[in-house]
Amino acid sequence: MGAVLLTGQRMILESESYIDAMHGILFPMGWIACSKSMLAGMSAAAFRFTVNRRLTPESVTAYNWMAEHFLAADFLGVTASQNAGFYFQPTFPLYQRQAVAAIKDSLDRGTGAVIWKDKFVIAAGYDDEREVLYISDGTAEDYEALPYGDFGCNRSPYWYVQTFETRIESDEMEIYLESLLQAIYKWESHDLMLPEKEYACGRSAYGAIIHALRGGHYDPAGLREIIRCYGAAKRDSHAYIAALERWMPQIREAANAYARLDSIFQQLAMINAGMMPVRRLNASEAKDMIDLFDDALMVEETAIRSLKGLMRETVDNRFNDIALR
Repeated sequence: MGAVLLTGQRMILESESYIDAMHGILFPMGWIACSKSMLAGMSAAAFRFTVNRRLTPESVTAYNWMAEHFLAADFLGVTASQNAGFYFQPTFPLYQRQAVAAIKDSLDRGTGAVIWKDKFVIAAGYDDEREVLYISDGTAEDYEALPYGDFGCNRSPYWYVQTFETRIESDEMEIYLESLLQAIYKWESHDLMLPEKEYACGRSAYGAIIHALRGGHYDPAGLREIIRCYGAAKRDSHAYIAALERWMPQIREAANAYARLDSIFQQLAMINAGMMPVRRLNASEAKDMIDLFDDALMVEETAIRSLKGLMRETVDNRFNDIALR
């Protein structure tokens, strides 16, 4: 019987994504010394843009968690283990016990774990006597107690756990250059895990949003979540590219474009703020949003075109798979 609580590893909601949890674990350990916007950029998470074509709330977490979170750690030189599945599968009780044991082992090593509890949160402690995990989700100062037997039993049907193991020193400039290639890839490519009839990614996501708003076929709560979470991502991408400009003056055009993109999403957020309680847009609000999303599409296209021009040789060397490292 044992108990551990890593009080330094806690969630602070800023990037509104997995990055909040990842940073909340790695930064206190000294494995990274960067801001969340830098982590979001280096891991390429800031450049993901995926929506359900009906603009449902799960749009912001509709991606291949296993692949992207593995790469997010790998880009930084961090080794990680993870597992995931559906709680309705008959083997779930076995996986549940294995996941709780993996979390406890990680905590015993002084490292928190990322888990899914209808959003990504940090498992920062455990108590065998009470048979609970202690969770930090960024919404309260106190830790929430999660019984071992409730791990993975979420409103959504998924369970997930990721633990971090070791870190090797990496060339930061190589990380930066790779992140720019990943930004291009995410803009131009569809996530193969998602059916294109239901989801749109990168450049196509803007078209899907505009189409849904014009036709009125959208989820108001989902639209609100998309603007909130992707607004944070665009803010992170702006801060990241602006920081890289200090070492790479040639990305100034892209930096200026990301600054404009951040500003556009701030304007969208202002319209969003007027939609409380959550409701459908009126005709004037819908037109304003459509115009802003259309502007955002053109601005982000400019940013990516500029990055692609700068990275042309490497892009060409990777042939048809820009994401290939």
